[in-house]
Amino acid sequence: MITERRVSGLLILATLGGALFLAILPLPDALSAIRPAMYPATVLFWVLMQPGRFGLLAAWACGVLIDVIYGTPLGEHGLALAVAGYAVIRMRELLWSFPIWQQSVLLLPVFLLYEFVLFWIDGVTGAEVNQWWRWLPVATTTLVWPVWASLLERIAELEVG
Repeated sequence: MITERRVSGLLILATLGGALFLAILPLPDALSAIRPAMYPATVLFWVLMQPGRFGLLAAWACGVLIDVIYGTPLGEHGLALAVAGYAVIRMRELLWSFPIWQQSVLLLPVFLLYEFVLFWIDGVTGAEVNQWWRWLPVATTTLVWPVWASLLERIAELEVG
């Protein structure tokens, strides 16, 4: 497990860049509605695996970057990722005790919390909110988590040695 070893900041930035590319990649409307939240999943992966190196402040900064790219209210995704990151840090020991495919079930409430914070802020700011479609990425992110986390962990293990 890579938690004992320190990965390079360049690797973290590269994986975040890849996830950001997947997040902004244009898709048809039907596929866009079910697009997994790969960027938040990547941020939460690094919060889980390297909390001393990539903590809540880094998660918040990654969220602010998404706000700038998407044009959403500044701090919306930052707050959502910081809250979700805090939940992951609190659940860290529990998550480590399960295989990755079971972690996805335990992370479902965290992904729901992330989306709920965004939903709440959109409601408070008066943004148009599609109440049903916005929850589909939570399900797809939960389903994709085992594969995505395994891939990220494998890449990190190759880098660390």
